Amino acid sequence: MEDNDDMVLLRDAMDRTTDGLPPLPDLAPFAVREGRRRRARARFAVGAAAFGVLAVGGLGLTLLPSPGTDVAGVAKHIDAEAEAERERATEHQRKTAALLDELLPAKVTDIRPVEGQVAEYRITVDGRPFIMTVSVRPMSASLIQDCHCEKDTKLKTVQIVDWADFKAAQYWYGKSRVTLSVFGWGTAVPLKARDLSAVTRDPRFMELVKARNAHPLEPEEPLGGGLTRPRTKL
Repeated sequence: MEDNDDMVLLRDAMDRTTDGLPPLPDLAPFAVREGRRRRARARFAVGAAAFGVLAVGGLGLTLLPSPGTDVAGVAKHIDAEAEAERERATEHQRKTAALLDELLPAKVTDIRPVEGQVAEYRITVDGRPFIMTVSVRPMSASLIQDCHCEKDTKLKTVQIVDWADFKAAQYWYGKSRVTLSVFGWGTAVPLKARDLSAVTRDPRFMELVKARNAHPLEPEEPLGGGLTRPRTKL
């Protein structure tokens, strides 16, 4: 099909506007894909702008945002929601760390939330560092159906793992899997599984569980999920 004058103008306008875009950086595959998406969005945006110019000349129309649209206001709203979520996670970690400090044995001398990992805490036990996970993670619909636990908010029987380098206590509450665990990565953990189990039965801890079950801070656990190693390394 032959180019008409409008198509030539559109192509020229897009080429002039996007020629200056930098090449994609050498990033990980996900980041590269994201970079391509951003570049595609940029090309789409400038193309739309060029099309708007042609529409004004050819049709006497103007392509502008809808009256009253506050683009900056939308962006600020999204940023405010993200900040509110971060503050909610930080407050949850602060309360959890303070409660663990009260409920765990005296040999645990330091508990610090891991920034960016809402379920993880750095702890010091008998002078040695470990990573503790305190997770209230929503389960997938399939897992909820399998355990028949959605409407039952009573404390389930706590499942215990008491290996030398891995201690854990786990149960289900509402729509969530509740897990307390400490990884030693080959080093013996100087805690007992019953130390973790005792935490789960404290009424104050149950209040935290209820809040997180109602308003989760962690992503949904996929089918086949379970006890996993923490993301944070010592």
